[in-house]
Amino acid sequence: MDEGSQGCKKRLAGLEARRYYKGPRAVVFGDALVDRICGIDQMPEAGGEAVIRSSARLPGGAGLNASTGLARLGIPCSLVTTVGDDEDGRYLRRHLEAAGVDLSYVASEGATGYVLSFADSSGERTMFSWRGAASIPVGMTPGLEDALRSAPLLLVSGYGLHDDEQAALYLRAAETAGTAGGVVAFDPAPIVSQLPGRVVERMIAVADVLVANASELRAISGCEAMESGIQAMLQRVPCLGLKLGRLGSIVALGPGAAASRIPGVSGLSPGELGPVVLECPADPVSAVDTTGAGDAFNAGFLAALLCGMPPRAWGEWGNASAARAILEKGVRPGKA
Repeated sequence: MDEGSQGCKKRLAGLEARRYYKGPRAVVFGDALVDRICGIDQMPEAGGEAVIRSSARLPGGAGLNASTGLARLGIPCSLVTTVGDDEDGRYLRRHLEAAGVDLSYVASEGATGYVLSFADSSGERTMFSWRGAASIPVGMTPGLEDALRSAPLLLVSGYGLHDDEQAALYLRAAETAGTAGGVVAFDPAPIVSQLPGRVVERMIAVADVLVANASELRAISGCEAMESGIQAMLQRVPCLGLKLGRLGSIVALGPGAAASRIPGVSGLSPGELGPVVLECPADPVSAVDTTGAGDAFNAGFLAALLCGMPPRAWGEWGNASAARAILEKGVRPGKA
C-alpha cells in the first residue's frame, strides 16, 4: 500500500459520527440497484463480440450507497425506495439490513433494477442502466410524513426526478422535511442535464445543500469556469459541496447559509458569514474501484455537517469517506 493510502487509512479510523451524533434518523430518497460488473479485455465494435473474463454482483444505486454510508458512519438512516419482489430485491434488503439501514419505507414490487458495467483492461467502464422497480414511487404514508418531519437531514437523489410522479413525491418530501426544520440536501446526479429544468429549479429552491461534481455544476449554473459556477450557485443555494475526485473537494457557503437550517451556521448574520469558499485537498490514494465514490463523499460530508462540525471538516470527511470506497474493489460507502 502506498504512503498516501496508509495515511488515509489512519484518518479513516477516526471517521465515526456515532461519537458525536445522538439524534433521530436521517432519510434518503434514492435508488437501490444491483451492479452487474463484467471484466473484459476491450469493448468490441458494434456487432462484435467479447469474452467476459470475470463477473460480479454487487449492491449499488445512489440511495443504497448513501444510506449505508451514513448508517455505517453512525448516523441512523431510513431509505425510501422500491426494490423488486425477486431474489435481487431480497439481496439488496439483506445488504441494507446488515449495514443498519431502516427498511420501513422500502417497498417491493416488480423487478429489481440494475446497472450493467463492462470494465476493460485499462479500467475504463461502459455502463448501461435500467432502474426497474426503483422508478416506482413509494406512497407518502402518514408514517413516512412523520419520519420526514422528525428527520434532521433529507438527502434527495436526482435520479428520481426523471419521472413526473416520482419527482412530485421527492419534491413533497423535501418541502415536508424543510418546513419541519430538517436540512435538505440535493445530489443532482450525472443525468441532471436530462431532467426537466423546472423540477431541478424547484428542488434547488428548497435545498440547503447542493452536493455535485464539476460537470453537474456546469450544467446547473450554466458557467464553464468553476469559480463563476460556484459564485452563481451561492446566489441560489446556501451551501455547495463540490466533488473534485482525486483533487478533493470544495465547501462553499453563501449569505443564504445564515438563514438556512444547517447546524452551526444558521443563526449567524449574513455579515458574519459572507461568501466562504474552502478548498479541501484529498490524500493521494491508489484507486482500485471508483464505483460509489460520489455517494460515499455525500455520506461523509453530510455526517460531519449533521454532527455540527466546522465546514472544512465536512469536505475532509467527504474526502475520507470517498477514499475508503475506492481503496478496494467492491467496497461500498462506509464499509470498513
